[in-house]
Parts: sequence; C-alpha cells; structure tokens
Amino acid sequence: MLEFLEGIGSGSVQAFWVPVLVWTGLAGAVVLALAVRDRFGPIPLLVWERPHPFAGYRFRQALLLALPASVLAAQWVPTLWRWESELLSPVMSAGADPAVVSPEQSGVLVPAVPVLAVDIVAVLLGGAIAVVVVLAVTRVVTLCADLRRLRRIRLTAPRVDDSMARGVLRKLGGQLAVRRRVELLEGPPDSAPMTFGFRRPVVVVPRTLLDTPESLRTVLAHELIHVRRGDYFWALLECLTGAVFAFHPLAWRLRRAIERCRETSCDAEVVAAGLVRPREYAELLAHTHTPAQFPTPAVAASMSARAVTLKERLETMDYFADIRLTFWRRIGLVFKAGTLFVLCVAVAAACTGKPSRESAVLDGLGSLSLKEPAQGYVIPMSVDPEGPVQYTRITGEEVEEELARLETQVEYLRERMQDLWDREGEVASEWDDLDDEARRASWREQEDLGLRSGLLRDMHKEAVRRHETVKLAYETQKRMRDRR
Repeated sequence: MLEFLEGIGSGSVQAFWVPVLVWTGLAGAVVLALAVRDRFGPIPLLVWERPHPFAGYRFRQALLLALPASVLAAQWVPTLWRWESELLSPVMSAGADPAVVSPEQSGVLVPAVPVLAVDIVAVLLGGAIAVVVVLAVTRVVTLCADLRRLRRIRLTAPRVDDSMARGVLRKLGGQLAVRRRVELLEGPPDSAPMTFGFRRPVVVVPRTLLDTPESLRTVLAHELIHVRRGDYFWALLECLTGAVFAFHPLAWRLRRAIERCRETSCDAEVVAAGLVRPREYAELLAHTHTPAQFPTPAVAASMSARAVTLKERLETMDYFADIRLTFWRRIGLVFKAGTLFVLCVAVAAACTGKPSRESAVLDGLGSLSLKEPAQGYVIPMSVDPEGPVQYTRITGEEVEEELARLETQVEYLRERMQDLWDREGEVASEWDDLDDEARRASWREQEDLGLRSGLLRDMHKEAVRRHETVKLAYETQKRMRDRR
C-alpha cells in the first residue's frame, strides 16, 4: 500500500502539485490586486480607477479556468527550468553494490537494483491525491444532482402563456440583442428568479412576479442579460472546476467572487441601459433577497445570489448607473481576460514542463559518474522508458564491448527488415498472376510478413535507443574526466 501511494505521489509532483502551486502564486497576486481596487476604488498614486464589475467578472473567470488548463498544459508546453527534489528522484543508494559483468555473460549487462527506502514525502503526496479524488467525486456527484434538478424544473414547470408577459420578454430580448429563443416558465411561489440552459435557455419566475408587470419587466431584463452573455455555460465550467479542485481554498474564493461580480454587473447593465429606475430596482432587489423556500442550484444564474450582499449591489448599481458598457468595451475586457488566461497557463506550464528522458539520464549521472573514477563508468540501464532510471557500473573495455554488440545487433536487425521488405514486394508483384487458392496463401504470408516486420522494427528502435543511451553516458563521463 505504501509503495502504491509512493508511486502516485512521485508521479503527481510534476503533473499536478507544481502546476497548482505556480497557479496559486500567480492567481493569488492578481486576486489581491483586484480586491484592493474593488475595495478602495481609485488610487491617485497608481492612477487606478474603480473597474466595472463586468471586468472583475471576466478576469476572475480567466483566473479560475486557468487552473485546470495549467495542469493539462504542463505535459505539453516545453519547460523553461526544472523543479528538482532529491527525495523524489530515483538515484542509486550509496551502499548498494554495483552490478558485476563477467566475460561469461557475453557482454549482457545486469542492472543494478537501487536500494531505496520508502519516501515519506511521496507517500504523503499520494495520500493527498487520494483525498483530492474523493472530494472531487463527491462534488461532481452534487453537481450532477443540481443538473438533474434543473432538468426536472424544465420538464415539470408550467409554461407561461400570458400574452403580456411573453410580449415583454420578446420586446426586451430585441432591446438587449438576445438572439436565442428564450422560454418563460412559472416557478413555485416562494422560488427566486433564475435562468439556465445554453442552447435552449429558460427563464423561471415565480407567480407573484407575473402579477406585477413592472417587477416582471425588471427581472426579465436582468435574466436576459445572463442569457446574452452565456452565463450558464460559464457557470457550468466554474462549478466543474470548483468540484475537481474542491480542496483549494483560492478556487472557492474565486467562485464566490465570480458569482458576486456576475450579479452586480447585471445590475449595473440593467440600470445603465435605462430599462428601470434605480429606486424601483433597489426595492425589487430587497424583495428578491429574502430567503427562498426552493434554493437555487449553484449552476443556475439567479437574481437572488447569496454570495453578494444587498448593500454591495446597491452601492455598485449607484456607482455605475451612468456608465454604459458599449459593445467594443466589452470586447476589449474579454480580450484582456483571455490574455490573462493565456499568460497564467503559459507561465504555470512552462515552470512544470515534462523533462526529456535524456535530461533525466544526465541528472542521474551528475551525482554518480565522478565519485570513484577508478571503478569504471556508470551506465544507465534500459528497463522501462517511462519508469525510474537505474544504473550499473562497468569498466571502459566492457562499455566498448557493449557498444560493439549493440552496433552489430542494429545492423543485423536492419538487414532482416530489408529482407522482409523485399519479400513483401515480391509477394505483392505476383498477386495478379495467382488464382484464388494461391491468393489466400499469399494473403496469409503477407500478414505474417507484416507481423514479423513490425516486431523487428520495434526491436531495431529499442536497440538504437539503447546504443545511443549507453554512448551518451560513456562519452559524457569520458569528457568530464578528461577536463579534470
């Protein structure tokens, strides 16, 4: 069990923990800067102005979604430098006896088995990965339950057929440039207004609002802005990211901040568009902020979000009541948020890129090759291309014999592959002159030749790789000793 956790912990350092650590530093600095601007507003010395909540909404979204993107990109972006840890690197124990190669072994190298104790750090990291997986599964199950609730609401909630309400919906949709067809449903009496759905968006309003045209108009304007911006799709991505990284406190803080900015930016846009007077809108917000009997699923955009206080919404609405976001200004903010996303992912991935096999070999040789020059050369063994590197110590003459043996093996495999290719060409050229029985035999022979050719090709590739690995280690140590 400990060995299993140790393996998981060792493999998760570069693949998971380091990208998360780098992202935490980057995102923490940006979140702190955004919090200072949101709290204190304009700062004369830095010539900062209070940002529109739509900017905070998109910037925080970019930061949150950069977390899973950084982990995924860490294996593909070339690394700028490597994070090293002696506790997690596979090296030969100082007390281990090197492998001895005798002449009777015909030049076959016997790998030295490194004596490694259980790494407590790797075991702890493996246990942490297990906890992360359990938390992620739990949160994903909760998210699926929320999605099922929304599906049930879509299927069971009655459709609003009131001509007045549907006329208001169509008119506001045209004013707010909502191009998708929106369905209006009636929710339970004590529910809060909400919207969900991407391809077929739905707006759910309680019956009490259907009886008050002015309040209905305000609520529909708010929810239609959510639809126009595709907030349900982004909320789904945010909830999924928060579920997978449920252990990370900064991810949770970002999710709550995103929900606040999503609602306050909608409030500001509704008032700035002149669709409702600020006093009437404030009274409606006070009414919808009362606790609802039917809580809104986290993935749905709701006018009564609990992450934002009524005081904050009123202050933001008052400050930005005369600041209208134009189309090009929104595009500019989205572009800046995308740039922030790309920078975070690029930096996090570049700090944790996957090192090459050759660099791992050289790192191992750096600590082993020159400690005892008289005892020969330390040669990496080829056991598993994806596993830890193991070493054996042999003399220079034995290295030369091994290289000569590998060269002979490579040449023999190349000749055998050429013979098979020539035979395949002969069989293919005779195909038109054969009858049905002979063609079936020829087809079986071609299949056999293809299998043998593929096997020889893999053996040839492995022999070439082994030859280059041994030669690289040997030449590197020779040149380092000559410089001494």
